[in-house]
Amino acid sequence: MRKTSASLLASSAVALAQASGRRYSPTPDHPRTAAWYAKLRKPSATPPGPVFGAVWTGLDGLLAYSGTRLLAAEPSLQRTVALGFWGLNVLGVAGFPWVLFGRRQLGAATGVTVAMLATSGGAVATAAGVDRRAAWAGVPLAGWVLFASFLQEEVWRRNR
Repeated sequence: MRKTSASLLASSAVALAQASGRRYSPTPDHPRTAAWYAKLRKPSATPPGPVFGAVWTGLDGLLAYSGTRLLAAEPSLQRTVALGFWGLNVLGVAGFPWVLFGRRQLGAATGVTVAMLATSGGAVATAAGVDRRAAWAGVPLAGWVLFASFLQEEVWRRNR
């Protein structure tokens, strides 16, 4: 696939996932969700809301970049597997807000973060054999999801 087409496809997928997830996020546009989330008992390591937005802006850019490089790489089984993991990460970006904020299912949201931990690690590992830059671009997502898994498990535990 040409790099321009790959970039358009990857960027569109990530933007669509973010837009889908934002429909449920605790923003001023969703005051009931924001009030519910504010009342949850959270660990002290939970970043303030604006940090989440800043971090996810960078992670989304890296996710789109990684997807672009994988889509533009020579077709192979390893590329297909790496793209599968990448696609699961994109689905996780859309699905987590729906599960946590839309459905308010703390345990299931913990499951989503753990699943994303596996898929982000799988994406890095398999992308490394296809395109090293794509693999390195996935490392921050894997790190953030590790942190998010800890936070989400604690939120679930404290609010049962």
